[in-house]
Amino acid sequence: MGMFLYLPHGISSSPYSHLLDPNMWVEIYDVFTRDACSLLGLSVDSPLSVWTLAFVNAGCTALPALLNIKQVMLQRQVTGIWNGKDELPIEIDLGQDSRYHSVFACPILRQQSTENNPPMRLICGHVISRDALNKLSNGNKLKCPYCPIEQSPSDARLIFF
Repeated sequence: MGMFLYLPHGISSSPYSHLLDPNMWVEIYDVFTRDACSLLGLSVDSPLSVWTLAFVNAGCTALPALLNIKQVMLQRQVTGIWNGKDELPIEIDLGQDSRYHSVFACPILRQQSTENNPPMRLICGHVISRDALNKLSNGNKLKCPYCPIEQSPSDARLIFF
């Protein structure tokens, strides 16, 4: 507010001129975005940029080991063993940053699974939460909400992500 006192004489010559610096607006934008995402419980980074960076880092980590094993296979003349279509012939540790834990959200109740409400696989292959299974079951019968298959609720199997 004190900046407005210098308006008739020119804000650029006032002690508040640094507030009009274009770099300041970029910083304000970043602070506002970070605080808003924090209040809303969202990630500041785009999921696409996080995954892209993770894939690039995984590739950079794996490349030296893959080049090394390729060289060994060429020296021993066993290049036909691994054709690149199967899984890697060696294990490559990508570190703790690249380990993710999947979260299941029930499409019926729209809730994330918990230890008390784990995901359950129906015999038709569809997955719903245990609470949804209990709500959809009618006595000893359960009809899948996505296909016409009827089954017993006891046929559902607990799955782990």
